Parts: sequence; C-alpha cells; structure tokens
Amino acid sequence: MPFSLASLPRTPRDRFEVYRLFNGLSEEGKSGLDAAKTRVPLVKTFLLEHVSERGTQRVKSIPEIWQRFASILSPVDDSFHAVTDSAENPETGMQQQVVTGYIERYSPRFFAYYTVEGSQDAKRRVRNWIASSPDLDATWFSSPLLKFLWDNDISHRGNHRFGKLVFRHESVFEMPDDSADTPGEDADDRSEEGGPEPERRKFRSEMGDLVGRLRDSLDGLRSSYPPLHALYSVRIPSMAGKGGHDLFQDGQITNRSDSFEDHRNHARYLWRLYNGLLTETEECAWGEAAAKQKPAGWNGVPLIVRFDEPLTQTTFDNWVKRAFQKRNVFKLWGETLRLGPTKVHVYGADRHLWQPINLEMTEKHLVAILPRGTCGNTFHRLVANIQRYVSPKIEAWIGSRSFESFLADRHATDYRDET
Repeated sequence: MPFSLASLPRTPRDRFEVYRLFNGLSEEGKSGLDAAKTRVPLVKTFLLEHVSERGTQRVKSIPEIWQRFASILSPVDDSFHAVTDSAENPETGMQQQVVTGYIERYSPRFFAYYTVEGSQDAKRRVRNWIASSPDLDATWFSSPLLKFLWDNDISHRGNHRFGKLVFRHESVFEMPDDSADTPGEDADDRSEEGGPEPERRKFRSEMGDLVGRLRDSLDGLRSSYPPLHALYSVRIPSMAGKGGHDLFQDGQITNRSDSFEDHRNHARYLWRLYNGLLTETEECAWGEAAAKQKPAGWNGVPLIVRFDEPLTQTTFDNWVKRAFQKRNVFKLWGETLRLGPTKVHVYGADRHLWQPINLEMTEKHLVAILPRGTCGNTFHRLVANIQRYVSPKIEAWIGSRSFESFLADRHATDYRDET
C-alpha cells in the first residue's frame, strides 16, 4: 500500500514525537534503498530564508508569513508547526486535506520544512510558497559553495565512503523556440515522461564513486570541460552510519541515511554555514568601504558576474526578454532600457522583499547594484542561477572581493552542530 500523508499527526504531543516518527520513516526509507525498492518516500528538508534582523524589513513570525497561503498551521510549540494542505490521496487520486510536513524555526531568518511527501510534489509546494510570497526565498547553495563543501568537508570524511556529485547546466535562453520553457521547471521530468525536450546546450552528469576516487579525478575533468563547474548537488556522507544526505542547489536536503537525528544535524550545520556566509556577504555589501566602489551615477555596491565565454546574440536577447517574466527563477522584476545590441540597463526590484535593484546586462557580464540593506540572498540566487542557466563557468565579485575570498578563510567543520 502506498504511503499516505494522512498518517502524519496534526496535533503531536510535542516535536519529539515528530522526530521519532521521522526517524522511523528514515530507517524504513534506507531499508528500501538498500533493497532497491523504496516503500516510503524519503524524508526531505527544505531550508527557507526570510529576512535579516539587521536589515530594513520587519521580521515576521511563521504564522504571519503563512497566512497568505492556503496552508493551515497548527502550532506544536513556539517554533514548531504542523502544515496542513491539499494533497492527492494515493489510493483514490482525489485531493484531501492532510498534514504535508512540519516547519521548524532555526532562527528568526531561517526555517526548515520537514516532509516525507514525494519529491516532485514537495518541490512544487515549496516553490509555490516562494513564488507567492516576497517574505520567503530558498537558500541558494551555488556551485562555488557546493565546491567549498566538497573541498573542505565531504572529501575528508573518508576515502572509503561513497560520494556523489551532480552537475547541471541548461542553456534555456539559447534557442528562440524555448520561450515557453521557464527556468526552474522540471524539464528533465517532462522529457522522461514523453513530453517535449527542447534542443539546446544541455549538460547533466553525475559521478558516484568512493570519495577518494572522486577527489583524485574531479579537478582534471573540470579544467577540460566548463559545464563541470556547474555543480548542482552533492552527497554528504552521514556522520552516524551508512548513507548520506543529498544537498541540492536550492536548499533541498534529501535523507538517504537511516537517522533523522543525523539528517536534522546536517540541516542545522548547513544552515549555520549558509547564515555565516550570508552575513559576511551583507557586511561587505553594506559596509562603508564597499559602498565607495560604486560606478558613477549608481548608488550601491556592484555585484559583478563575468562569463567565461561571451553569449551569442540570440542567447542574450532571450535572456533579456524572459529573465523578468512574472514567475522566473531569478525572482526579479524590471523595466529594460536597451543601450546597444548586447547592452541593457534594467531598473527593477527583487521580488524577495521588493527591494530595488539596478542591472547592467551584456554578452560578457552582469553587474547588479545592491543598495545598502539589500538581502544577501539576492547575490547567491543570481550566482546560482546564472551558472545553471546562462554560463556554466563564471567569476563573481562583490565590490573588490571575489566570491572565493568569502570562502577561503572558512572552515566548514566550525559550523557543525550536534544538538
């Protein structure tokens, strides 16, 4: 019998009842993976970002944010809520109101949504929340950040452990006929189901092997093929036993271990790492020294993303045309002013918190002017999605500091949290 979300409690005694339930589901999920026959969907966590307490926007509570959605929240305690929403009954195919998952507040700025819903349904639900609310955004683990995790943590967890790296780049702006295909949709799933598969530059590859072998081969491969710079997902080996946790670029973490406790510890570890990087990004962008580096006539610190190869005229035109549609993965709105065949200025706003942003787009680079108080998530979202959909190999800077410099002095293990 298929797993039913109706078995999740709406009013558990406390959050620890949920933790125990998800621990049992994790054990069952891992047993299914080992037997090559999953009996229940795997447990997943989605890390969500709200707003910095140091910014100009007001911090809201979880119930206040979710009141604009159809979801119903049931408080378990002050920082833990059950989420009731519409989902398909696996036996009847009809929609029903069930608990789809639970939200835990890690901090006023970051939330974790735990669910055992099927992967595509869970992703669609979270994406709809983000697209429908300026108060929410994903946490964007861009390719440089995933590579940092690999270099500084994952590759040191033992040569005998199994690792996995997934690379994805899709030039969705390359072909004019692709205009109906919106970045962020699951084109892979549509093509596997017999749907249309646009002809364009597309690279999807995964490397699964012992960590030691992956470490020895990765750098040489990256130097010869630019799409291998577009790292989309990594598997982090479990600290408690076999299996691991798949981290995706949009902050989804899928539990492939037999322990929800270990899974939650990893989610909190990744939250701490991301929060530390985000804070430093904002301190640089908001600081007095960085503000003085603004181009003449533009008020703010520049984010500069340089492409390894110039974009073609067709790719550039489609990017400009489609990057500011109502539901776009960049989460931007703007009015474009064309200054030349491959040069455009955009005066717009970030749909996350509706903060102003000015852009210069050319075939060789993007410059985004981030005013003081702008959420640092804007920077990481742009870097992640440019590398996935526009140019697989890039250089990124905030003012005079490269993205790599924000990571260079960090020690990933400093952010581990065993509570």
